[in-house]
Amino acid sequence: GGTELIAFRLAQRWVAAGRRVSILAGASDGPLRPRVPNGAEVHILAPERPRSRFSRLFLGSQMAPVARALAPDAVFIPGNFHFMLGKGLREAMPRAAIVAKASNPVWSDDWVPLPIARALLARATAGIDRIVAMAPALEADVSRYISADRVVVIEDPFLDDQAAITTRAPAPAGASLRLLTVARLEPQKDPALALQTVKVVRDLGHAVHLTMLGSGPMHQELERRIAQLGLGACVTLAGYVADPTPYYRAADVLLMSSRFEGVPAVIGEALLHGLPFIATDCSPWLTALAVSHPALGTVVTSRDPSDLARALIDRSLQPLPTPEEIDAGIGSHRVGPAAHAYLELFDTLQRR
Repeated sequence: GGTELIAFRLAQRWVAAGRRVSILAGASDGPLRPRVPNGAEVHILAPERPRSRFSRLFLGSQMAPVARALAPDAVFIPGNFHFMLGKGLREAMPRAAIVAKASNPVWSDDWVPLPIARALLARATAGIDRIVAMAPALEADVSRYISADRVVVIEDPFLDDQAAITTRAPAPAGASLRLLTVARLEPQKDPALALQTVKVVRDLGHAVHLTMLGSGPMHQELERRIAQLGLGACVTLAGYVADPTPYYRAADVLLMSSRFEGVPAVIGEALLHGLPFIATDCSPWLTALAVSHPALGTVVTSRDPSDLARALIDRSLQPLPTPEEIDAGIGSHRVGPAAHAYLELFDTLQRR
C-alpha cells in the first residue's frame, strides 16, 4: 500500500545518505518485495507472522529478538496499525530512538470520551518517542489525543524530488466519464459507496465507467454488489497493479470514498498526472487542500452518493488543473526534505 511505498522511498534516501537501513517484516507474502530499495537489508521473522487483525498484539515481542540483534540506533514504524510494536521494541532496545508515523487519524471513534481515548492511546503508543503528523493540517488532530510534546510534523513524501507534473488533454465532449479508485478493498475505503455513486451517475443519464484498482477482503462482496446494481458494464475490478500510471492517465476524475484517511498518497500521485479528484470528507489535509486549491478537486461533506455523483459530473465540466496549480498544492510533499527531516529527528533523539 501507499504507507509501505513511502517507507521504501524514505529508506532509499537514507541508504543514499550513508545510513544502514534494515527492513524487518513479519512475513514475505505481500506484493511489494520487488519494490524494496537497493541497499536495504530485509529480515523476515521465522516462523513468518502474516498480517491479520490481531497480529500486531504480539508482533512487537516476536520481533524483539531479531531487532535487538540488528542493534539499530533508530526504529521507524510506518503507520498506525503497528503502533503497538513500540512497547515490545522499547523493552528490547531501551536506548534506540523509536519514531512512528500517524498514517491515519489516531482515533476515529467519537463516542469514546476524550480522556479515555487519550489513556488508551498512551498505552497503545508506549515506548514510542515521537509520533509524526504528516502535514500541518493534521497536527492539531494528532495532538488532541497524543501529548503535544511527542508530536512532530514532517510532510508525507508521496512525490519523488525529480517527479514532473504532467499535463493532459481534456476529454472529448460527450465522451463517457472515466472514473478511477485506487484503494485496498476494505471497509475503511468504503468501495461500496463508490459503486452506489456510479449507479447514480448512470441513472442521471451520463455514460460512465469506473475502474477500481486494489485487492482486499471485500472483493467477492463487491462482485455481488456490481451484479445486484446492474453495473457489470460500468465497473472493472482490476485488482492490485504495481504501476497505476497508465490508469491515472486514462481517467478523467479520481474518486475517493474513504471513511477516514491521513494524507492519502493516491491523491498526490493522481495530481502528479494532472488528474483532479472528488473525495469524501475523510481527511483534514485533503479538506485543507481543496479549500486552498479548489482547481485540484472537491471534498463532499456528505456521504450521499447523489451528492458525490453531482460533484463528479460538475468536476468533469471544469478546466483541468495546471501544473502550476498542482505544484502550489502538493509541491511540499517531496521526498528529499522529508527524508532529511526524519534523519535529523532520529539523530536528535539519539543525542538525548
